[in-house]
Amino acid sequence: MKIWALNRLSVILFSLILIFGGCQRREVTWDVDNTIPLFKTDISLDAVDTRYLTNVASDSGYYFSDENRIYSYRINDLQSSDTGIDAFLNLMTLRLVDQERSSVITLAQINPFFKVLDGQNADIPSQDLSNLDPQTIDVSEFFETATLDSGYLDISIKNELPVNIQLVVFELTNKSDNSVVASDSFRNIPKNGGISSKSINLRGKTVTKELVGVIKRLTTEASGGPVLIESSKGLNVTLGIRSLKPSRAIAAFPTQTVIDQDEGLSLYMGGSEIKYFKVASGKLKIKISSTIDEDMHMVIALPGAVKDGKSFYQEVTLPGPGGSGVSTTEQIYDMQGYLIDFRGKDPDVTDTVNTFHQVLLVTLDSSGRKLNVGLSDSIKLEYRIESLKPEYAIGYLGNSLSRVMDTTAFEMFKGLSGDLMFKDVKVDFVVRNSIGTDGRFKLHNLASKNHFTQKSVTLSAPLVGYDLLVTKPVFQRGEFTETKVSLNVSNSNIKEFLENLPQYFEHDLETEVSPNGNVNNYQDFVFDESRMDVIMKMTAPISFAMGGLVLRDTQGVDFSKLGDMDRIKSGFLYLDLENWFPMDMSVEFELYDEKMNSLGMLNVNPTNGVKSAVLNNSGYPISGSKSTLKIGLERAQIYRLKKSKFIGIKMNVQGNGKMQKLYNNSKLKMNARMQVEYEMRGK
Repeated sequence: MKIWALNRLSVILFSLILIFGGCQRREVTWDVDNTIPLFKTDISLDAVDTRYLTNVASDSGYYFSDENRIYSYRINDLQSSDTGIDAFLNLMTLRLVDQERSSVITLAQINPFFKVLDGQNADIPSQDLSNLDPQTIDVSEFFETATLDSGYLDISIKNELPVNIQLVVFELTNKSDNSVVASDSFRNIPKNGGISSKSINLRGKTVTKELVGVIKRLTTEASGGPVLIESSKGLNVTLGIRSLKPSRAIAAFPTQTVIDQDEGLSLYMGGSEIKYFKVASGKLKIKISSTIDEDMHMVIALPGAVKDGKSFYQEVTLPGPGGSGVSTTEQIYDMQGYLIDFRGKDPDVTDTVNTFHQVLLVTLDSSGRKLNVGLSDSIKLEYRIESLKPEYAIGYLGNSLSRVMDTTAFEMFKGLSGDLMFKDVKVDFVVRNSIGTDGRFKLHNLASKNHFTQKSVTLSAPLVGYDLLVTKPVFQRGEFTETKVSLNVSNSNIKEFLENLPQYFEHDLETEVSPNGNVNNYQDFVFDESRMDVIMKMTAPISFAMGGLVLRDTQGVDFSKLGDMDRIKSGFLYLDLENWFPMDMSVEFELYDEKMNSLGMLNVNPTNGVKSAVLNNSGYPISGSKSTLKIGLERAQIYRLKKSKFIGIKMNVQGNGKMQKLYNNSKLKMNARMQVEYEMRGK
């Protein structure tokens, strides 16, 4: 019996094993509840901007104060135009040495018979001779050859014969190829020292280092009686070459000045007429390039530009290219700190404006070597004064009128919207002028614009539409004058203007510099920091009424700490609040992605908001009102959390319409935590 029972139990166990072993294995799941902290924050009047809130030590209350620059006009956009000199020099500018050579054609050379009669008195019959012996003239000391674009050959014949000359036909040729350089006739040259001269244009001629002078024909009168025969005397021929400008030459160029300027150089100053200019920044640039194989030397001087008691003076040397083709040197001089006299070259004689005295001298230093130079060879000079900006300038700044219609941010209420009423408010519009000339300001229109409500309020005040004259400060850096117009609730709508809680102003205004012209006789001035600022100074008392006022805050969140969000079934966002403001409020929450794009609002419960703090009889908060808000998160909403990087918090303050005071302990403390239910999976 026992054996049968045991066998039967074995069969049952085996059957169960077969049954369960033959079934597919299934996943086992269960739920896990987790609570995770997210962030803590205190939302207070910092949402406005504590730069504009001043704490009153006596009662720990606040008042608003602000100095907001609406517009700024800077005349120090004053900047001189770039100016300078470009020079391109070649053989048309370079010159060869002027030179002169003399030779004598003696009476013995004219007729050898007179050698026999040398020292005796005898009659000299008339002569008619042709092709006398040629005379070689060597100019190789100065050039090998030169093809001339321009130049002159001066021929002078002095008659030392004791008879009058009727005709001399003279010809000058190049010895190398017998090409004619010049040919001319000289007539009626008196005896015993008479002279006849001619100038011949050598344009287009080629002149070589050896020239040959030939008298092609000589006719003389008879002596008319016995005369002393001096066979060593005859015709003294002088050849002078001057003003030679070659298009090609193999020559030794003399030391010579190729640029010589000593004059005033004017700059355009945008309508200003400046006498003195202290340089805050600016450059003097010099670049010289040359293909002529001689050294160059340059002197640049600005006698009216003085720094540390010394005027600007620089020397620059450019070595020749030495067969490398081109030689270049470039120098950049910083003009910062120089005080430049802009009254011109000689202000005691001609007192002008916007003009500085500059001296520029460029010299070719001769080595005495003969150089092969053509028109393709050149000297190029670039000389520039660039981007001069003043540390200060003195003169007449010109009459300039500027009208601007623009928008200016107003930081004071950057995070606010809703309804806020000040008990009282005072605003001073101040034109602060640090430009050294008189000015004029006119406000055509000013509107406060609330970014959140898009509401606009236009200012109505005595300031609008009227000219406001502005005086100049004394000549000292940092000095300014202030011209003020005060606005209050009795002379303007400034209260309504500011209760719009603007985030920016839309303005239409104009400024004018020197409205009456050059009345200060060139004694106006401007510093690099000079400007005309339009400033709104605001003060508001510590008590004000609120209705629908909104404070904003944004908190970064990181939901990655929740783990695998695909396993979250549902969740709740809990907000533990402690309100120390003396008024009720509701709170709204919105999710944003990393680019601050909205991912939607969160539903908050309960919807009746947060109660005000507990106050004493003076309205001072003595304890915070605590409450907890709950936001349900269904599984379908979880995907928004994956993309969320920020939570936007908006506090809607529920004012009671009465004047209230805010204290430095007024804030909303918030602790955010999240409770989620996970679906856990097992095998």
